[in-house]
Amino acid sequence: MPLATKAPTVPDVEYFMPHPLPAWQAEFAARYWFADGKTGKTLYGAPALFTGPVSRLTYSNLIANSGEFYGRMAATNGWFLQGYVGLGAISSGSLQDEDFPTPFFAPYSSTTSQQRNGYLSYANVNVGYDLLRGGDYNFGIFTGYFLFKEVVNAFGCTQTASNPKVCQPAIPDGVEGITQTNFWQSPRIGLGGSVVFADRFKFSADAAWLPYVRLNGTDAHWLRIGPFMGDFIGPIPEDGTGMGYQLEAVFSYYLTPNASVGLGARYWHLQANGNSHFENNVVDEIGLPQPVSWKADIFGAFIQGSYKFGPFPYGGI
Repeated sequence: MPLATKAPTVPDVEYFMPHPLPAWQAEFAARYWFADGKTGKTLYGAPALFTGPVSRLTYSNLIANSGEFYGRMAATNGWFLQGYVGLGAISSGSLQDEDFPTPFFAPYSSTTSQQRNGYLSYANVNVGYDLLRGGDYNFGIFTGYFLFKEVVNAFGCTQTASNPKVCQPAIPDGVEGITQTNFWQSPRIGLGGSVVFADRFKFSADAAWLPYVRLNGTDAHWLRIGPFMGDFIGPIPEDGTGMGYQLEAVFSYYLTPNASVGLGARYWHLQANGNSHFENNVVDEIGLPQPVSWKADIFGAFIQGSYKFGPFPYGGI
């Protein structure tokens, strides 16, 4: 009986074949965002003199209109890059400026002013990886960076409490009293995803934590800047650190496999604790840094039109 011959080894052809490069899909969108915001600070006395609250400035009903550009690139291997940049005007709003009784000031004062001619600019960029993905859904994690600049202006001043010395008589609405400029920035860590249903409908959402918010700003009390003792030599620098979070969701309808329209909603919360730096900024007085706490909230809705480039079906990857 002849001996059995061993079958020749078949080489692993797949092992020797080069892996194809990941395919990319890109989507770009133009957006209009209508938002309502509120930002405010509480200033405390210098610890060496008085530690209670000194004043509180609250800018509310800040109506903003902005345009922005959004982009996202995603690969079939799960990696993606996304972000947006925007610029807009803060057309209206109001300021309530409260001064609390202290050993150096009395009685309580509360004034109102009109906000106008403000503006905002913002951007974020993120890189992430989809942990789950299919032809009509994805869910992933991302990290990135967020930038936000907000400028508000207060015009006029009317006393609404009983203090006879502050804004008595009232300052006309045509006079600019205060300009507040705040620049916020922070890294972002978040989760996000999307799902396509009924072929043409897509829902996307993401949530981001801002673990280290940094604030740098200036407070210009224009009517207190001057050459006399006790006047400010210019805008008062302010800074602080804190945290925040951001939420966003978009519902889209695909007109074609590439073009879609959508409606979205967004909410931001930012807060920081730091100091207003009066040192070296008061004429003929030493001046001391004073603790200050800041909070900013902005929310609203946006509409978008987008176009997708890539070989994937409705909704993409």
